[in-house]
Amino acid sequence: MTLRNVLVKALERIGRTPLPFVGRDVHVDTLRSVPSWGLSVLLHALALLLLAILIRSSGGLTADRSFVGEFAMPEIADLTSLVEADRAGDPFTNADSADPPSLGLQPADPLMQLSAQPRIANLVDFAPDLAGPEPMKNLGLSLRGTEALPGLGEHITAPFSGRQGLDRAKLVRREGGTVHSEKCVEDGLAWIVRHQKSDGSWVLNVNEVCQSCPAQFGIESQTGATGLALLPLLGAGYIHTVKSRHQEAIRRGLEWLCEHQQENGDLHVGGTGISYLYSHAIASMALCEAYGLSRDPKLAEPARRAIAFIVASQDPETGGWRYVPGQAGDTSVFGWHIFALRSGHMAGLTIPRSTLRGCNDYLNLAAADGKKTIYAYLVGRPASPIMTAEALVGRQLLGWPRDHPSLLKGVGRVSADLEKSSERNIYYWYYATQLLHNMKDKDWDRWNPRVREELVKSQVVNESCTGGSWDPAQPVPDRWGMTAGRLFQTSLSVLTLEVYYRYLPLYRTADSDPLPDAPKVGDPQKKK
Repeated sequence: MTLRNVLVKALERIGRTPLPFVGRDVHVDTLRSVPSWGLSVLLHALALLLLAILIRSSGGLTADRSFVGEFAMPEIADLTSLVEADRAGDPFTNADSADPPSLGLQPADPLMQLSAQPRIANLVDFAPDLAGPEPMKNLGLSLRGTEALPGLGEHITAPFSGRQGLDRAKLVRREGGTVHSEKCVEDGLAWIVRHQKSDGSWVLNVNEVCQSCPAQFGIESQTGATGLALLPLLGAGYIHTVKSRHQEAIRRGLEWLCEHQQENGDLHVGGTGISYLYSHAIASMALCEAYGLSRDPKLAEPARRAIAFIVASQDPETGGWRYVPGQAGDTSVFGWHIFALRSGHMAGLTIPRSTLRGCNDYLNLAAADGKKTIYAYLVGRPASPIMTAEALVGRQLLGWPRDHPSLLKGVGRVSADLEKSSERNIYYWYYATQLLHNMKDKDWDRWNPRVREELVKSQVVNESCTGGSWDPAQPVPDRWGMTAGRLFQTSLSVLTLEVYYRYLPLYRTADSDPLPDAPKVGDPQKKK
C-alpha cells in the first residue's frame, strides 16, 4: 500500500478534515486528485519545518568550541585504559645490551646496537596554548648532543618526553605502575600546591601555611622545600609555559628561586647550616628540569649558574660534597649533587669532565670493600644499605653498565636488605626504587609492587587539608620524615611513584654523551 493510499484511508475514516488555518474544508476526493509527488513534497516540507523548530528550541547544532579558563591536563586514569598492559618489565626489548647510561665517563662504541632504544610515539598536546615565552624552535640537535628524536611534541624535549600524555600512560602500564598509583601522584601534587606560600615558595613545616596540618619542627630550608615541591610537579610533566591546573604554582615557585639566587649561583636562603648544599642541589635540579622541559630562555642563565656553583663547591680532595662548599664529602649530600648534575646534563648544560672524575673518585673512596660493592656514609665508616643504594645509582649515572659485576652484587645486597627490612624509610625507598628500576630484573619485579602498594595504602585519604599527603608519623613513623616533615615525606613519595616515566630508561645509547680520553670507570686518577 502506498503512502498516498494510507492517507486517503485515514481521511475516509474521519470523513471530512477541518483545516482552519486555510479557511476552508478539504474533501477526501480532493486529496485523491493530488499527485503522489505533491504529497511527497508536502510531507518533506512538514518534516523540515518540524526539524527547524527543534533546532531553534535546542540552541542549534553547532556547539561553542571556545575554552573558558585554563585547560587542565586530563587525569592519567583516563589514558591508561588505552594502552595494552603486556608486562611490567623492560617495555622496549627482551634483550640486554652493554650500552652506557646518560653520564658516561667511557667512550661509547659507535657500532653498538641500540637494542634498548625505545621508539617515542607522538605526544598528545593537551594544552596547546602557551602562557609564557615562546619555545625555541629549530634546535637541530637535541639537548644531549645527539640527533633530536622524531615525533616529539613541540613543548617537550627528548630526555623528558615520557612525562606527558599517552607516552606517560604507556610507561605507567608497561613499567609497573597502576591507575591507583597515578591517582596518588595527582592527589599528592594537589596537596603540595595547596600548601604554597603567598610569595611562591614552600616551607618544610607546612603548619606555617596551613594551621590544619600538624606542626613539625626539624630541618628548616625554604630553598630546599621549594625545590622539593617543584620536582614532583615537573616529574609529572607540568611546566610553567603550558596551561594546566598547576601552571601558576610552578611559575611562582621558579620565580622565587630565580629572585633569591645570588650572583655566584648560590640558591640557598635561610635554614640551618646542615641544609645548605642539600638545598642548593635540590633547587638546582628543579631549575634545570624546568629549563629542560620548557626551553624558557629566562631559565637558561639561572640553571647554568646553579650548576656552576655545584662545580665550584666540590671538594677538590675527595671529589664529594657535604654541608658547605669545599667540605669533604658524604654520600647522602653527594647523591643529590650527582642528580643535579644529571638534570643539568639532560637540559643541555655542560658538565666539566674534571667534576665527573671527582665524582668517580669520591665513590671509590666511599666504597667499604675492595670490589666497590657496598658504600658508607663517610669515607672509612662501615657500609650502609641506604648509602649503598644511593652510591650505586651514582655509579649507574657515571657509566657502569647494567652487567657490571660490582653493580650486580651491590644491587643484590640492597635487594636482600629491602626484603628483610620492615622499617619505613622513604629516603631509602626513593633511591632504591630508582636503582632497581634501572636494572629491570627479578629484584625490580619483587620490589615494585611492594613499594607501590605500600605508598598507595599509606597516603592520607580524607576531606581535610591533609588529604593527598603522606603523614611521616602514620601508620608508623618514618626514619627521616619525622625530622624533615610532611612536605618532604609527600614529595619523595610522589617522586618514587613517578619512577615509571620521570626519566626514560637509563641504559640507552641516545642518553650518552661520552667524554673523550676519559679514564676507565673504577680507576682512581688524580684530578688535573
